[in-house]
Amino acid sequence: MSTVENIKSLCETQGISIPKLEKLLGLSKGSIYNWDKNSPSIDKVQKISDYFNVSINRVLYGFDANKFSNLTNIAKGNRTLVQFSTDTGLDQNEIVRICLGYPYDKPSVETVHKIASNNQHSILFGEDDFLEAAGYVSERQLDSTRKRATEELVDYYEKAGFTVTPENEDIVDKVHINNKNGGIVTTLSLHEFLEKGFDLLNNLTNNYEEEIYTIAAHHDGEGWTEDELQDIEEFKELLKLKRQLKKNRE
Repeated sequence: MSTVENIKSLCETQGISIPKLEKLLGLSKGSIYNWDKNSPSIDKVQKISDYFNVSINRVLYGFDANKFSNLTNIAKGNRTLVQFSTDTGLDQNEIVRICLGYPYDKPSVETVHKIASNNQHSILFGEDDFLEAAGYVSERQLDSTRKRATEELVDYYEKAGFTVTPENEDIVDKVHINNKNGGIVTTLSLHEFLEKGFDLLNNLTNNYEEEIYTIAAHHDGEGWTEDELQDIEEFKELLKLKRQLKKNRE
């Protein structure tokens, strides 16, 4: 993969876009997309690697060959290369290249799985470590990304006056969305919440806007009640939130 594709895959592990990464790191807008044509300076690449806590090789080449080789050698233990090749079912030449640190292409997911499955020191590190070194998204990274995305989305709902509660505190697989009066608006699976949460929030705020406009139409020229004034203030906050949502999703 190209450097840009490598960075895009790293962004996916954090649930962010390349434009947002550029903004976070103080890089000019659209600059990363030009890195396949014009090689970036080492200090810019270092910024990327530091942000994601990965090696420069992971940014440039899509995987960390040194780390993957080190993990593989530890997994091999005291077995010979021939025995390790037999145990993993991998071609001996591939095992030799990886273990001895000769130049090699990014290992396939199948290769990663076979090596991880024959790890003599699995108590120290597991398949997630091999996957990450080989440039793939691990289950650990997916869990972290889901957690961060969920927390961010819940925060937006709370700012809009809704509450989001898990159906099960131990295993969050469903969430209840409640209005400010405590009534359940809807129940979604965690996957649906992450996939459709922003659109649903937008629809909910739009419905609330319609309620406010209805109040205004029915009381045109009349004095506002205290409750209506409170509704209008909440409406203003919703408009601010919608602007922020739109900005963050661009």
